[in-house]
Amino acid sequence: MKRFFPLVLFLLAAGCQSLSRPPAEPVHVVIVGTTDVHGWFNGHVETPPGGGQGVVWGGLPALAAYIEALREDSPGRVLLVDSGDMFQGTLESNLFEGEAVVRGYNAIGYAAAAIGNHEFDFGPVGPEVIARKPNEDPLGALKRNAEIAMFPLLSANMVEKATGRTPSWAKRYTMVRAGRARIGIVGLSTPDTPNVTMSMNVESLLFTDPVAATVESARELREQGADAVIVIAHMGGRCTKNTEPHSLESCDRNAEAMALLEKLPAGTIDAFFAGHTHANMRHYVNGVPAAQGLDMSREFSTIDLWVDVANDRVIKSDIRPHTMICTFVYEGTDRCDPRTAPKGAQLVPRVYSEQTMEPDTRVALAVEPFLRRVAAKREEKVGITASASFSRAYLSESPLGNLLADALRRYSGADVALMNSGGIRAELPEGELTYGHIFAVSPFDNYPTMVILSGAQLVELLRATSTGIRGIMQVSGVRYTIDASKKGLERFQGATLADGSPIIPDKLYTVMMPDFIAMGGDGADLVMKDVPADRIQVTYAAPLRDVIIEQLKGRSIDPKVEERITVLNQPRRAGS
Repeated sequence: MKRFFPLVLFLLAAGCQSLSRPPAEPVHVVIVGTTDVHGWFNGHVETPPGGGQGVVWGGLPALAAYIEALREDSPGRVLLVDSGDMFQGTLESNLFEGEAVVRGYNAIGYAAAAIGNHEFDFGPVGPEVIARKPNEDPLGALKRNAEIAMFPLLSANMVEKATGRTPSWAKRYTMVRAGRARIGIVGLSTPDTPNVTMSMNVESLLFTDPVAATVESARELREQGADAVIVIAHMGGRCTKNTEPHSLESCDRNAEAMALLEKLPAGTIDAFFAGHTHANMRHYVNGVPAAQGLDMSREFSTIDLWVDVANDRVIKSDIRPHTMICTFVYEGTDRCDPRTAPKGAQLVPRVYSEQTMEPDTRVALAVEPFLRRVAAKREEKVGITASASFSRAYLSESPLGNLLADALRRYSGADVALMNSGGIRAELPEGELTYGHIFAVSPFDNYPTMVILSGAQLVELLRATSTGIRGIMQVSGVRYTIDASKKGLERFQGATLADGSPIIPDKLYTVMMPDFIAMGGDGADLVMKDVPADRIQVTYAAPLRDVIIEQLKGRSIDPKVEERITVLNQPRRAGS
């Protein structure tokens, strides 16, 4: 009995101490997201319109400097993620099928990356972009990158047709530590993937409902002890005003990211990093903080979470303004975009989080061998001089679109030429052009394809690709009209030949286009699935970019817009 009383007193004292102990502070987790880097691991060199002091913008060595500054401020609590389309897009990345980007990401320390549609573009390991022999694996290049990566490639809604399971080289989700917090990361791919990559490379895969995949994955992660769950998705938003996170007035409510977030039950996820649309997003949607920085390694986005690990919940969040990836900025700003530089402003070193940003040497060394091996080809003069810069457009006629469509038509002697706007990946600068410039415009290994279409099929092809979902066709030899106030197939208002004469429904026309369109990409499948194989002829002698160089070589080119595409009721875009 004497032993009992000291034990009781000890337990009472311990209980009092535990009752008086203050609750643990929430864990502040900093999550940084990139998206649609498209092989631009070395950044861009740009000059202001009309000349002046230019700037190096973006790139992984510069990004690494920002990440290190954040990690010094929040040791062990910074996570870096990517929302897909990492590899495809530049000479130095494409020639090595994305390996340089993977090596750079490894050096910086990414936690995870979502699988984008253009991750499938390289096809088998080697020069072929689709499997042409029985022993070639159409997923070979992507599988090799997954093996090299020190971070998982994620897609919860991508499964094999044969098994109904996630492929062995990918994962649905992962769990990582950020201080005392356990953060679950779910990856998503756009269900539209088969329409926006080489469809033959994904024939073995299905891209399922992302809402169901997110709900199931988030539930499993919380059962496994996740304190918070975030999604990295190659599914994008499009908002023109990013200064008011709680207002969705400027956002496209039909965009994939918006539609997904509005369908998720409350509390399913705690943060969302979008991609794919090459547009900005910095908004709360259905209570979830969602962010999407600009593409081509120009910006990163940041979401702060304060996590109550005792109760497995996020108690506070914040979406920071997007950060331009600059080591120099125009004086008086935190920006290095030469197109918006204040008149007469000089470049000064970028100071971020009280540190001067300098490219990270370790990351630069990781990617330098790839740059060295392509330097000569990149700077090779191609005998073309641009009198002014050539801009591109996704949903309207553009000088660059006209240039490329005309080059394809001239190459083939076809009645009509079509070039999908989504296949034009960069603008052309003023001056003497290099192979690197043309490659940036046309990085995909697409090939010129001659298709014989009836007039009715040609009109239907223009209708099918004018919905606004995946961009529109840049054209040569025809004119057409779109009503931007309408939706879907109703947007298309009609077409004529370039001279205004009618397109005769039962007459046959020769139409030159990229093989990607001939295979049904970007919505063309609605028409191309009914075109007999003997009316489709792909020329594999040279990819589109080499055809373009051949047709423009020895010329001085001038940008022009000629009302080939009329867009009625075009909405005015607000500044972002």
